[in-house]
Amino acid sequence: MGEGLSVFTTLRWQEGHVAWLPEHLIRLQDHAERLGIAWPVDFIQQLHATPIQGEGNLCRIQLGQDGDISVTLRHSQYGPSPLTAASQEAPRFPEQIQGTKHGEWDGYHDARKQSIDKGADIGLLVHDGVVVDGDRCTPILLDVDGVALAPAAEGGGVKSVTVDVLKAAIEEAGIPFRTARLTENLIGRAAEIIVVGTGVGVAWLSEIDGQAVGTGSAGPLFNTCKAAFIQGLAEAWTRLG
Repeated sequence: MGEGLSVFTTLRWQEGHVAWLPEHLIRLQDHAERLGIAWPVDFIQQLHATPIQGEGNLCRIQLGQDGDISVTLRHSQYGPSPLTAASQEAPRFPEQIQGTKHGEWDGYHDARKQSIDKGADIGLLVHDGVVVDGDRCTPILLDVDGVALAPAAEGGGVKSVTVDVLKAAIEEAGIPFRTARLTENLIGRAAEIIVVGTGVGVAWLSEIDGQAVGTGSAGPLFNTCKAAFIQGLAEAWTRLG
């Protein structure tokens, strides 16, 4: 990591409001501390005073090493479910940096581009034979034993705000939630695989690398998470600016 060191998070944007701002700022501050980026004592005041650039339904808040804050809008680029995925090698960084949303994000961008070039909608990032993350989303699978499994933090994926938002709803629906190493065996036998995130919301996967996964239709994990995401989003907006 060089002089352009920065940390960022991406939120839903709608008519001057962002969703789940407190949750995103907690993660942003944690990642800033891990990267040695000083957190301004007046961060919130600076954030609300920062000019907003661009247009779209996603809002990227970025904090630079010099304390500068930027706010940039862009459009989400996902179609409706089902989506398809392609496996890509997960970007690797030094231990202190791995799992943070930092400025040198080319590896994630490249994984997404390569997946789209293969005709897929998203990239699933694989390290040592284990799915550790998605290119702009997080996979969750419903195992045949009825347990929902998300990637374990030890794999180096980015902690997902959306997963944290949905965990309670998953368990309230009677589906135990765990983190685990998402091995090829677990992926292959999954009853259902979904991806969640700020841009994608909640979507289910029909295939990975051209191979069918799950039952070929939306299942209980997708239905539970989709309903919880829609309900939570309606209550999550904060005025920005």
